[in-house]
Amino acid sequence: MTALNRYIDNQHAYIKKKKQQPLTGFTNQKGEQATWGDIAVTFTNEAGVTANFLFNNGYQPNARITSKFNNADRLDAHTHQLLFAYLLDVFKENVSINHKRIKLTSARKFLVKLGCNVASTSLSDIHCAIDSMVYTHGLSSFFDWLHQHKMLAASCSPDFPVGEIGMRGKSGDDAIEAEKNNLPDDKALLVLGAIFHDVIPPYKGEPSDISAWQDLIHPSKKQLDAFTCTMSALAMSSPNRAAAEQVLLTKQRLQSHLETVDGKQETVYYLNWRGSKGYLDNQKHFNVEMAESLDRALHYTSIVTEPARVLARFYRDPTQSLKIVLGEFKPSIENITSLNPAMDKPISLIHLALLLGFYDGTDKVARVTDDTQGAIEAPNRNKGLPRYLKPIAELSPIDKLAMVHQCRYGSILLGQALFSTRQYEKYCAGKKVLTVAELQNHFVNANQASLTGYNTKQTKQVDYENALFTFTEKQLNAKKASHFLLTPIGSLEQFVSSSLKKFKGKDQKTIFERHGFSSDFFIKPHQFRHWQNDYLAKKGLPHLLISMLSGRKSVEQTLSYIHTTDAQNASVISDILYNQEAEAEVEEHVGKRIQSKTQYDAAIENLNPTFVTEVGFCVQNLTLSPCTYMTEFETQCTLCPSSCHIAHDEDAIELLKKDLKVQMHNLEQVQNTINFTTSDGMQQWYSTHYRNTCLLKNLIEVLSDKTIKQGSIVRFLTSLNTVRITDLDTKTVTQRELNLPSPDEALLAAIEAKTKPDNTSAKKNFLGFLGSV
Repeated sequence: MTALNRYIDNQHAYIKKKKQQPLTGFTNQKGEQATWGDIAVTFTNEAGVTANFLFNNGYQPNARITSKFNNADRLDAHTHQLLFAYLLDVFKENVSINHKRIKLTSARKFLVKLGCNVASTSLSDIHCAIDSMVYTHGLSSFFDWLHQHKMLAASCSPDFPVGEIGMRGKSGDDAIEAEKNNLPDDKALLVLGAIFHDVIPPYKGEPSDISAWQDLIHPSKKQLDAFTCTMSALAMSSPNRAAAEQVLLTKQRLQSHLETVDGKQETVYYLNWRGSKGYLDNQKHFNVEMAESLDRALHYTSIVTEPARVLARFYRDPTQSLKIVLGEFKPSIENITSLNPAMDKPISLIHLALLLGFYDGTDKVARVTDDTQGAIEAPNRNKGLPRYLKPIAELSPIDKLAMVHQCRYGSILLGQALFSTRQYEKYCAGKKVLTVAELQNHFVNANQASLTGYNTKQTKQVDYENALFTFTEKQLNAKKASHFLLTPIGSLEQFVSSSLKKFKGKDQKTIFERHGFSSDFFIKPHQFRHWQNDYLAKKGLPHLLISMLSGRKSVEQTLSYIHTTDAQNASVISDILYNQEAEAEVEEHVGKRIQSKTQYDAAIENLNPTFVTEVGFCVQNLTLSPCTYMTEFETQCTLCPSSCHIAHDEDAIELLKKDLKVQMHNLEQVQNTINFTTSDGMQQWYSTHYRNTCLLKNLIEVLSDKTIKQGSIVRFLTSLNTVRITDLDTKTVTQRELNLPSPDEALLAAIEAKTKPDNTSAKKNFLGFLGSV
């Protein structure tokens, strides 16, 4: 039946068009090829990174990819298909996989709240639905998408909750106030310090004396507060990106070495750090004032996280010997004696749990079926029904475990009571009777995704078996968690955030509330970084040094943490245009450029100051107009119309050649992606980047051209497709037209080569275009 609303007609037409696109990379809950009717799907990219997407209604508000769905969970067919079409377009965008998930989730929750087609409702009803949502992040993109494809009237444009205005757009008192808001409250820091003292007490004597921790480090104890304190100590000891870097640390203690400073020997503390923002792995320095506290926190954390590392080794390969699986973990004498295992042979998961201490403080028995060999009948006070029990140490792989609803023995065995269908699915494969071996296989499979060790944005990973922050779910979750499940590295950020700050609509207490302090105390994790940078700046450290301490790729990024307005940025702009080198090296490498730019100023009677860059110099008046040029190149100023280069500058040419290799690699990498032939966004990026990379190669050729006088100024005007060459001696300017390969033909060759074998003419044609770069 044809709809009477033309916008709904457009929705149907667009969905029909999208259904012609293959769902490459999508699978359903069974691991099979996904279809448009699946309520839950998983997308896997070429790097093996996965993301889950749900299309259910509000019947199960906390549903996950592992949830069991039926027809009661379905959205109406049109809404489901509209969301799937939206997801396919979201995948074309150059945003993280996590952001794509957020966009779909916001759109789905909005449509569930609305309860009808968005094109057939009033603007006031849309506003009511938006106002009833706790989070609306990414929802504006859904409306932009509807408007773009004429699936919603342009006049129907709702207002969304206004986020924080960037500090660079503020001035005067507003900027100063905004900068203060980025810093944590001093009282909150003091309170956190007091909590740290209680959660991870000081050693009683020598650092090896951990007797004060004996009641705190048992595997059954909650460790959320200790984890929060350790993350905070790391953030307060050196400027770090908590979510992106700290969670990727490997297990280690604070290390030190001696350095001679002004004739005195000083102790320098450091950790082996995972690089980010263009930095390789490095030895990151930490404040001496925090050394004792930080090392104590690392020591404590390495102890309480050892059981999870043991489990990770087991889940990676259950056939390994017990000695390899245990690693540095030392079971208690009582548990070793009760089990008496063979150290050179594999062990079952339940027996490993016994050695790890998961059943300490209990009678260490499991509930089994009546036909299990060695089962002992025990009286049941509830209705007199018999129960059959067997010591955990005596369980064999073929023994049958009885998973009874809300039974305390099931709770002891799994670490979590069974009271819902979802609980049975999560903890015992949906079965009420299963063998010890089946339970083991279930948890081995359930933990494989956690072993990948990816961070929140799934951009970097750490070997889970050697990671510092490895926790069982039981250690971090207040409830509904098992000691058999590992906490993924990617979920650690949310534990810290919710522990330091109260979130709207959440009833979980913060670390301040859990220790008897007011709910008014809070800290945002990123405030630690602002606090550290602000502290260092006020101590008078140069911006170059702060950036080195913070691990930033560019000194320019430091201004976001210290200065707020363009006027403030301009006061330090001259500091940030030099490469991150020692002063003597800077003078040696750019001396030629300084001389050339001085000549350039005289040649064109330039009244504006010019500044040296890593590959030339800039003629934009940065004192009055800060730089806004953005590029994907490693050499940031390349191809900017205000950037000038010096002919035959060997240092700059060498750097540009290295950049060219990187960009050619990027082109090949995008061409090899699984959805390159269907993604309009990727193909548009490829065309644009191919042209820019050709320009980069052309720049290198011009700078190396022997017919151009050494020291001449080369300036590319990409918008005019020309290059201007200034002879500083004669003060004359010559102009060349750029002759570049066709980006469109290069794109067609890349698409054709993607679908052809390596030995075809299409592949050779593509390599020819790539070679022309």
